[in-house]
Amino acid sequence: MPPSTPEADDTAYRQAVARAAADPDVLGAILVGSRAIGAPFVRDGSDWDLRLVVRDAALDAAETRHGTPHGSRVEVALIRLGTFEGLADPGSPAAWDRPSYLHAVLALDKLDGGIRTRLDALARLEPASARRVAAFALDGYVNAYQRSRKNAAVGLPVEAHLDATESMEPLLTFLFAAHERVRPFNRHLGFDLRHAPLGEGWLAADVFLPRLDELLSSGSLEFQAALFRDIEGLAREHGNGDVIDSWEPDVPALRGREV
Repeated sequence: MPPSTPEADDTAYRQAVARAAADPDVLGAILVGSRAIGAPFVRDGSDWDLRLVVRDAALDAAETRHGTPHGSRVEVALIRLGTFEGLADPGSPAAWDRPSYLHAVLALDKLDGGIRTRLDALARLEPASARRVAAFALDGYVNAYQRSRKNAAVGLPVEAHLDATESMEPLLTFLFAAHERVRPFNRHLGFDLRHAPLGEGWLAADVFLPRLDELLSSGSLEFQAALFRDIEGLAREHGNGDVIDSWEPDVPALRGREV
């Protein structure tokens, strides 16, 4: 877990939090991005990405008082409380931003722990939600892998490679959802895998990341089949075997028997 407070000597950041604390329309302040995670992501010139949670009806007025232009030393963005709460729903239009809060630092909570509770809820998927997300993502991964196989079979190597690459997005979503976790942004993938491993063996960061790099580089059907075999085992272990079975009679080929 990153440090609970930012560097004390950053005056602009501290002033932004102080202004938020003095505004009754602001309910919480959350630091996200590289400054929240700390090393190895903070570099010279790294900005401060501050999210302010505001009363639903006060967004426009609060935006005028606190919002800053993109590229500011302290970038302040505002979010309605209702939208912030909705981030926990994978179907929310704003759910794409949920990974921003995985390593967040809570700077202000005027709801007597209510912002903290909501923030903590964004870090993990509820079991029922995780099962739905995992099943949907797993099917998307197999679909893209199958398209890659079919394109390769008819002499379309570039198209096959593109599908292999596209299969990685749902694959990563499945891997994290199977463990009731939210998939991080790509920038933080290696960090998350090393600091909060998904598992041992092929799931270990030092094993999985080179395999991922090789697959993205080559699009090799051999590599894809080997990965599918591991994914199938994990899927059955986590109760998603029905998704794999829905791809019969192609499952033996997906395992690489035709490669």
